[in-house]
Amino acid sequence: MRTFAVNFVKTPCSTSNRNVLPHRHGKQQPSWTTTDTKNDRNNNNNSTTGKRGSISIVPRSDNGAYPHTLSTAIKDPITPHGPRFYEYGGFDIDPELQHNRKAYINERIDVVTKHFPNAIGMDDFLFRTEVMLRRFGFTADNSIALTSLCRDEITFPLKTAIHDIFGYSLDVDGLGGVITAGTTGLGAGFSHAPIDFATGRERYVLFALPHIAIDAEGKIGSVIRSGRAQQSCACGALVKMQPMFKQYKEGTLNRESEETCWHDPLDPEFSILTNRMMKAIDKEDIPDKGLGLVEVTKLANRVIQSDMADLIEKTVDVEKADYAVITGIQIHSTRVAKSKVWHPHLEFIAPTSMYIVNNGIKHTMDIMGIDPPTPRQLFKIGAGEVIYELPKPKGGGWF
Repeated sequence: MRTFAVNFVKTPCSTSNRNVLPHRHGKQQPSWTTTDTKNDRNNNNNSTTGKRGSISIVPRSDNGAYPHTLSTAIKDPITPHGPRFYEYGGFDIDPELQHNRKAYINERIDVVTKHFPNAIGMDDFLFRTEVMLRRFGFTADNSIALTSLCRDEITFPLKTAIHDIFGYSLDVDGLGGVITAGTTGLGAGFSHAPIDFATGRERYVLFALPHIAIDAEGKIGSVIRSGRAQQSCACGALVKMQPMFKQYKEGTLNRESEETCWHDPLDPEFSILTNRMMKAIDKEDIPDKGLGLVEVTKLANRVIQSDMADLIEKTVDVEKADYAVITGIQIHSTRVAKSKVWHPHLEFIAPTSMYIVNNGIKHTMDIMGIDPPTPRQLFKIGAGEVIYELPKPKGGGWF
């Protein structure tokens, strides 16, 4: 049993037996290109002594789990964060424990980046995005955010984080993240934007992201939902669409048929999603086995990017407004069903495009050119109070 000197940390639930770890203790220039668009129009028991004290780490059980109950996790949920938030282990954590924290986090990152190589934590992504936007004058007090995410409730950590930066956003989304509000919806959102006191200009920030799940074991589409014991899937609308691509490839489905083109008044958003997705791919580009969920999600992202560009051209007046467009893929990574080991719910974003139109000039941005915040900074920005022990890495740890 190891003992550490730490600042006192309060667990969020007095009935919880969660183990808590103690706190521990080159700028790159972004690249962009410019284009003129004016004319053409993303407790464990702890003991403290004054302000300093100690905390004991309970040994692991044989299955690699800390004594943390899943039922407690459901009753006392933890806000999802990106992986680097959990890498922070406190300023005086034992070096061996910190090594294992980082090894575990890297394993969780690897199962996501296998399919989305540029994926980063959601909080990391938003930090860099906010920094980039501020360089062009977009701030919480002078901009309105419009979001096109899937209607699924598990997308709300991202929506909530966007609200935290820009205030309440206007939703223009539908199933699968495809934009269903149209020109009227976007126009309404733009008319709600703050007006700059000095210049009289408006500023819009548009976020558009479909989503997918990849669980802690690397299974595509697999996600755990609160209150449900069995594994669920995300994105459900895109999963429902998957068989259509194979049928289209085999010739048993015509993409001009009623099934893919007819507007169903009782299922309007899925009708729009199906219509847009099926028209966005040629038969020869579909493998014989059809499209996997990763490929379907990437296709949805391309459809959303194209739709966004068309809608902006018809709705934004660059003579009176500046705007930013941020697109990507939201990725949820949770534990697997029936798991006896607690795993943190991680949220990732795979950025796909970001551009800003400022005074009619288009700037294509690379947010990966912004240096990321450190794990400690992410922990503090995320108002972290409790450092949870993480599962033992599969590759082995120094215990």
